[in-house]
Amino acid sequence: MKITATENIELNEYILNAMRQCILLQSLEDKHFEEIVRTAQAKQLAENKILFEQNSELTALYLVISGGIKLQRLAPSGDEKVIEIVRPGQTFAEAVLFMGGSRYPVSAIAVSPSIVVGIHAETYLSVLSASNSLCITLLGKLSQRLHWMVNEVDRLTLHNATFRLVDYLLSHISEDNNDQAGIHLVAPKHVIASRLSIKPETLSRTLKSLSNQGFIKLDGSEIELVNIEKLRQLILLES
Repeated sequence: MKITATENIELNEYILNAMRQCILLQSLEDKHFEEIVRTAQAKQLAENKILFEQNSELTALYLVISGGIKLQRLAPSGDEKVIEIVRPGQTFAEAVLFMGGSRYPVSAIAVSPSIVVGIHAETYLSVLSASNSLCITLLGKLSQRLHWMVNEVDRLTLHNATFRLVDYLLSHISEDNNDQAGIHLVAPKHVIASRLSIKPETLSRTLKSLSNQGFIKLDGSEIELVNIEKLRQLILLES
């Protein structure tokens, strides 16, 4: 069935399992997890549907179950800049909550038919105050996030389009995969270009170049990484 709107859906077993594996929730005691579940809300979003807008009131942090969500900011010039494309299993908006923010600094929009779970912000903070183990886990997560942001600044300011694109493609696979892998781009290419701070035509040229060199095979939004080891070596050469 084609999704054409935003709908609240049931927290089924698949969604509950995904929530249990989420780093924000996995160390919770059962009673605290059940408290989170009671106030959580799952939403099914059609492509291009807005989950929340920049500067709207922060009421929940989110876990992506399927599809993809782009986080974007509107510049004073009116241009839209994609900050991140959030994939299944990843969360967003928690950093703003932990910093005491009351409004979302970005807009969140589905880049493909998606399912997300909204974790009620006040409930989560209440549970957080009662769980030392969760606090320690989150400190580690936020440290990783800070490290990622520092590296992201380097990627977007010190490296060329080829490095940025290959690095982005490799982020979709596990670090121990050295052979071949197929990935599905959940976002349109112009959105990925914005995320990588390159022009759409530059993205297309770079993809074609990688394909001509035999590094990847293209089939619409499906990309086969033909030789992952060579792609990793390409990253090292561009570093």
